[in-house]
Amino acid sequence: MTPHLRNEKGSVMLLTMMFILIITVMGLIATQTSVFEIKIAENNRRYSEEFAAAELALNHAIVNFRNQDNVEEDDGSGNITVKYDIARLLNDTRYPDFKDNYYVNDSSQEYTSVDRSLARIEIRRIVRDSLECQKEGGAAGDDADCGLCKDLTSQANSVPDGLPHRRYDGSIDKRRFAVTATAYKRSASGLSSTWVQKGVSIPVEQDRDLF
Repeated sequence: MTPHLRNEKGSVMLLTMMFILIITVMGLIATQTSVFEIKIAENNRRYSEEFAAAELALNHAIVNFRNQDNVEEDDGSGNITVKYDIARLLNDTRYPDFKDNYYVNDSSQEYTSVDRSLARIEIRRIVRDSLECQKEGGAAGDDADCGLCKDLTSQANSVPDGLPHRRYDGSIDKRRFAVTATAYKRSASGLSSTWVQKGVSIPVEQDRDLF
């Protein structure tokens, strides 16, 4: 055997360094996996919280459908006008613009830890045809071409067509509406991507709704 093959000095250190390297790589992989799992758990928690918020706001809006608060706006010169009024959406003859009306407002339900509404509430008629703005050539939700739809989210604009707004149910006349609740983010301002929607049929109250 040649002399240089019998020289094994430093082999233990080399093996030790290789072992340390392997342990370090395994530790980094485990850390990255843990961080990824934490992010998944946080996203699931946030989604569950936002879904619960949207669902609560939706149910509250449906229960209090006829009693939604008016939404006022200031034109900049101190003149206050009503921007959204549920009565305009409900009535078929008192307001000539009832077909072009919808309702948008923040839910009165709030997160307990922050002063912020749970969700944005949007109510619109369920109509057989597309909204008037789409007939004029604008796409739903297109601010430039669609004055009717511009304040609605895409999910509120995506109510399926094909159902008449009015229907007769036995001995009572009903009207169909779509209610959409989109949750607000709890930890930051702005709407989340979590929303729920339900179609409701509202019986006509002859003493309050005119035909």
